[in-house]
Amino acid sequence: MPSEPRPAPFRMPERIFAELAAGGGSPEAVAFLERAERARRLLLLRTLLDRLDTPRTPLSPAGEAWAVLKEAAAVAPGPVDRLLLAPATGGWIAHLLRRLHGTASGPPLWAEAGHLCALALAASVRAGTRADLRVSLADGGLPLPGLGLARLPGAERGLTVGHARTSGGELMLSGPGRDGGTVSVTVRPATQPLPAPAAEAAVSVVEASVSSAEASVPVVEGPVSAVAYPVSAVEAPAPAVEAPAPAAETPAPAAETPAPAAETPAPAVEAPAPAAETPAPASAAPVPTVEGSVSSVAYPVSAVEAPAATVEALAPAVEAPVPAAETPAPAAEAPGPSTWLPLRTLTHRTPEGPLAIPLEDLDPYRDLDDPLPPARLDADEAEAWQRLFEEAVALLAEPGGDGPGRFDPGAIRAVVPWGRTGTLPPAPPTVLVSASSGDSFGAMVIARPSSAVALAETLVHEFQHSKLAALLHLFPLLDDDREERYYAPWRPDPRHLTGLLHGAYAFTGVTGFWRDRLAGARDDRAADTAGYHFALRRLQSRLVVRTLLAEGRLTPQGRALVSGLARTLDGWLREPVPYAALTRARTAAALHRTEWRLRNVDPGVETPSDGPRFRPDRTSWPDVRTHAFADRPAAPHTADEHLAAGDAAAALARYEGQLAADPAEPHALAGWIVARAVLEPGRATRRMLARPELLQPLPSG
Repeated sequence: MPSEPRPAPFRMPERIFAELAAGGGSPEAVAFLERAERARRLLLLRTLLDRLDTPRTPLSPAGEAWAVLKEAAAVAPGPVDRLLLAPATGGWIAHLLRRLHGTASGPPLWAEAGHLCALALAASVRAGTRADLRVSLADGGLPLPGLGLARLPGAERGLTVGHARTSGGELMLSGPGRDGGTVSVTVRPATQPLPAPAAEAAVSVVEASVSSAEASVPVVEGPVSAVAYPVSAVEAPAPAVEAPAPAAETPAPAAETPAPAAETPAPAVEAPAPAAETPAPASAAPVPTVEGSVSSVAYPVSAVEAPAATVEALAPAVEAPVPAAETPAPAAEAPGPSTWLPLRTLTHRTPEGPLAIPLEDLDPYRDLDDPLPPARLDADEAEAWQRLFEEAVALLAEPGGDGPGRFDPGAIRAVVPWGRTGTLPPAPPTVLVSASSGDSFGAMVIARPSSAVALAETLVHEFQHSKLAALLHLFPLLDDDREERYYAPWRPDPRHLTGLLHGAYAFTGVTGFWRDRLAGARDDRAADTAGYHFALRRLQSRLVVRTLLAEGRLTPQGRALVSGLARTLDGWLREPVPYAALTRARTAAALHRTEWRLRNVDPGVETPSDGPRFRPDRTSWPDVRTHAFADRPAAPHTADEHLAAGDAAAALARYEGQLAADPAEPHALAGWIVARAVLEPGRATRRMLARPELLQPLPSG
C-alpha cells in the first residue's frame, strides 16, 4: 500500500527575497512568485469547487464542467494551466467566494457559478476535445475566457440558458431566440493579434441558423482522465508583532537628508505556502489606493479558511439538482451583430519571438471585483493601444539589469483598457486611471495615456503592486489595524499601513524607472524632467519607509522587506540630480504635505502620539502641483509657476493677493507657507511646515 503524499513547505531562497525586498526582481524571482500564485490559485479553486455542490442551477453541474476541464488538461496541459491561472479566472474565483460568503453581489448565483462551464468550454476548444454543457447566456453571448465572445444572432435578451458543444476546436452554441424559437451558431474561436486587420473577426463562421426546435445534442461519454496538481503545505506562522512605537509626525524637509539605514534582521525566508484563503466578510471590500496621478486599487489579504494542504484530485463529486430556470436578471446592452468577437492581443516582440498579451475588454471578470458586460474597443482605439504599448515596451527593454523599475513586459498577463481615451489625453506623464488586484496577478486596469513614457511608468507601478500582493500571500508582513491615519505623499487622504506599504513598494519601482530615464537622457531638458521625477519619488518613498519602520508593526519578514527598500532609497539619495530639478522636487514635496495637512488635519486638536485627528469637513482634493512642477516654466505668470521657476518672492506676493480674498484657502495658503520657508529658512518656518493647520481657523469657523 503506497504511503500518502507528504506536503512540502513552499520555501523562497534568500537571494530571491533580497531581490524583491530591494524593490526589484529578476525573471527568476518573478517566476517564483508565479509558482506561488499558482499553488494558491489551485487551493482557492479547490475550496470553491467544494462549495459548488449545493447551489441549485439550471446549468450543467460543476462536476460535469470540471470533468471537461480535466479531459482537456490531459490533452493540452499547458494551455489549460494558463487558462486556470489567468488573471480573470482569479478574479472570478475570488468574487464567487465572496458571493458564497454573502459579501459581494452580482447576477443570480447560478449564473456566476456557471462561469466554470465557460472555462471548461474554452479549455476544450484549446485542446480539441469534445464537450456538451448547458451554459449561461447574457443577451445571447457566451464568453470563452482567453479566446473571446460567441454571440447568437437574434437571441432572446437578458439572462438565459443555452447549449454548447465543442469538437475539434469548434464551438456549436444554441439558445432561445426572440421569436420563441431556437437560434444557433457554429464558430471556430481564435484570438486576434494587433494591429487589427480590416476584417475584425479572426474566425471562420461555419454555420448560423435559426430553427423552431433545438437540435439534438449528442452526449459525450467515456472515461475522464484525472488531473492531479501538486500543492504545497500551508504552514502559517503567527505574525510576530512588535510593540507599536509612538507615531512620528515627520515634517517635509526643505532639503533631502538621507535617514540612517535601519537595522535589518535576516529575512525569515522559509515561507509558508500561499494562503488558500476564502475571502471572508470582514475583508471583502476593496481598498482604493489613489497614488499621485495614478489611481491604484489594492485588495486586502483575506481571512484564512484553509482547506486540506495536499490535494490529489481537484474534481468534486458533484451532482447538483437542476431546478426550473430562475427569472433572468436584466443584462447589459447586446453587442453588435458579429457571431464571434475575438480577444485581441498586444504583440510584444522578443528575441525568442512575439508574445501575445491580452487586451482584455470582453471577459466579465476582467475588472477588480464585480462582473462587467463586454466593452469592446473601437478598432482605432485598439490599434492606438498597440502602437503605444510597443513604444512603452521598447523603453522597458533598454539594458540595465533587474533592479527596481525594470522588468520583462512579457510577465504582464493582461492589460484591461479603462474605457476609450479622449481625443485629447492628459499631458504626460499623467495617467487618469490605473489599478490592480491581488486576486489577478499580472493584470492591470489602465486608461490609455498620451505617451509611451507614461504607459511604461504605469506598467512598472502596477507590476510592483502584483509582486507585493504575491509576497503578502506568502508572508505576514505587518500587523495592520486598518486605521487610516498616515500621510502618503501620493494621496489626498490618510492611509492605513497596508496602503503605505503598497505605495512605498510601487513608488520605489517608479523611482527606479525615472532613475533610468535620467541616466539615459540625451539632452538637458530630458535630464531636468527625469531628474525631477527621480528626486521627488525617492524623497517621498523614503519618507513613507521611515514611517513604516517607526511604527513598529512590521513582522520580521516585513521589517526585512522595508529595510531592503530603505537601503535602495538611501543609496539613490546620494546620486546627483540637476540642481533646478532637485529644487523643484523638494518644493513640490513640501507643497503636497503642507496642503494635505491643511485639508485633512483638525487644527483644534493637539496631535496625539498615535497621529493627528482629522477635520470633520474634509473632502477629496486634486493634486495639481506634482506634475505641474515637472518642467521649469519659461515665462511664469501664476504664483505656482513663479515658485516652480525659483522666484519665491514673486510667488509669495501673488499668494498674498489670493489670500486677501480667503485667508484660509488651502491651496494658496500652502504655497504661501512654502514660499516663506524658502525665503526665510529658520525655526519659525520649520514650525509652520510641521503644523501648517495651526494657521487656519477651526473647522467650526
